[in-house]
Formats: sequence, C-alpha cells, structure tokens
Amino acid sequence: MVLGRISFGPDFPSSEGVRAKTRRPKPPHARHDHGYKRLFSHPQAVAELIRGFLRPDWVARLDLSTLERVGNDFISDDLRERQSDVIWRMRWKDESEAWLYLLLEFQSTSDPFMAVRLLTYAGLLLEEIIRKQKLKPGAGIPVVLPVVLYNGKRPWRALHDLISLCIKTPGSLRRYLPRLCYLLLDEGRLDLDRPELARSWMAALFRIETCKKPSDLPRLTRELARLLPDGGPELRRTIEIWLRAVLRRTFPGVIIPRMVDFSKRVARRAARKACARSCCNRWSAASDPSRKRSGAGSRPSPPPPSSSGWRTRS
Repeated sequence: MVLGRISFGPDFPSSEGVRAKTRRPKPPHARHDHGYKRLFSHPQAVAELIRGFLRPDWVARLDLSTLERVGNDFISDDLRERQSDVIWRMRWKDESEAWLYLLLEFQSTSDPFMAVRLLTYAGLLLEEIIRKQKLKPGAGIPVVLPVVLYNGKRPWRALHDLISLCIKTPGSLRRYLPRLCYLLLDEGRLDLDRPELARSWMAALFRIETCKKPSDLPRLTRELARLLPDGGPELRRTIEIWLRAVLRRTFPGVIIPRMVDFSKRVARRAARKACARSCCNRWSAASDPSRKRSGAGSRPSPPPPSSSGWRTRS
C-alpha cells in the first residue's frame, strides 16, 4: 500500500511489523498542533474541512477558490507562545468585497476557558483588520468564525459560549456582557460515516486518527490513498508527516516500519503515461493518409497495438 511518499508492507501494521521502543516516547500532544498547523497551511485541506464539516446552508455561499492565508503577526508575543491560531479568509459569492475570516484552533485537551482565549484572538484580529484596511464608520466589520478542532480521547467538556462562563448576573446587566461562541469539531464524536463524507479525504484522515484497532489501518490507509487530491508533492508530503505522527501517537511505544521515498515512482509513472500518450499521437498521425509524408523518405506506420497493450520495438 503506497500513500504519497509512504510505502507500507502488506501486513502493516501487525505484531510482526512493529517492535517496542526501549525509551519512553515523547508526549503526543506536543506534536498535535504542529502537524495540524502544517496540514491546514494548505488551502485544499481548509476547503475540504469546510465542505465536509461546517453547515451547508451558508457554506454554499462561500467562494472557496478565494481562500487566502492570513498572518498572525498581530498577536502579541505572549499569545504566540501559547500556540496561536491558523487564520484564513474567503469571500462570499454574492458580496465580492466581503470576507469571512476562519480562525482555527487545534486542541488535544479540553480548555475550560477556550471561549475567553478565542475572544482575545478575534478581538486582536478585528483590530488589525480595522487598522490595515482603514475601515470607515458604518462600513461594517467582517465575520470572524472561531473553530476548535479537538482530537482528545475524552469528550470536550468546556462551554462553547463565553456568556455561560460568567458569574450569575442580573438579567438587565447580561446584555452588556461580552459574547462569543465557537464551533467545536470533536473528531472522536463526529459521525464520519455520513453518506456525504464518502468521498471526503479529510474524513478519511479523521477515521485514521480515531482508529482503535491496528487491524483496521491497512483498509483505512488504502481508502485515504484512493481519496487523496492531486494537490502536488508538498501536500502529500505534509499528509505523510501528519500520518506518521498520528500513528506514533495512536500506538505509542512502537516503531513504524521503514517508509520509502515514493516521489520518484510517482514521477516515473507520470513519465510513462506521457510517453504512451505521445506514442499514441504519433501512431495516429502516421496512420492518417492525409498526414502521411510522400516520397522515399516516408516512414511506415508502426504495428497496431495488441490486446495486451502497445507493442514495442525489440
């Protein structure tokens, strides 16, 4: 089974294909944010997440071809040390000048004050937008959608709504409290078997991450390889790194079987396809009387292909 630049053995992973490490593995949560930040630095991954897991009634109004990465240099040094977000923006189809900002936060543990943290991020982002775009009064500020992608084993327990975190407040005062509600994607509790996700490679990634039995991994990795988009070598390389980290985290204390460079095989396969198309075009031109060259210099047409494929010169 081959995935991007990864080649798995036929019985991967099995008790014969892995062996225990002698030293204690590093904490898995240390690699979670880095792997996801790298994965969601690709617009194809962000678009796949939006199409598969956000509400379709307003997702259909988004122009995902306009996805644009937004830098987070507006965040203070302290917030950056707390692993700031990945931020993207995209336009609405019916309003060419309006943007929706998607603020992604990756979590492997439940944070009871996540709503407060995201309120800070959203406020700093809006301040930066107002300053850089020099928004005028009445112009309206863009929508910022905070999304938390959580892959912890236990269900997410934190409250989604900021106002729910506040102490008991008289009704007449509650209208002045800050408000923010984030969208939670709890991978372990998502319904990944919905029919509309059958062709989603992001859902295939989540199935691998939430896999409980090693015996299911060969089937799941084959499914992922079948659904992967043609996003270029960089996206496949990123998915390889993500997959390797997930397998090490899911099955700690084991060494993953050796992974071989597959990029050369992909290049050779593409070259063979291009060569076959070129030969087909030349032979078609040679067999066309209107395109044959006259005189002694004419070259005969090559023999027709056999039932098993094109015949080659010995």
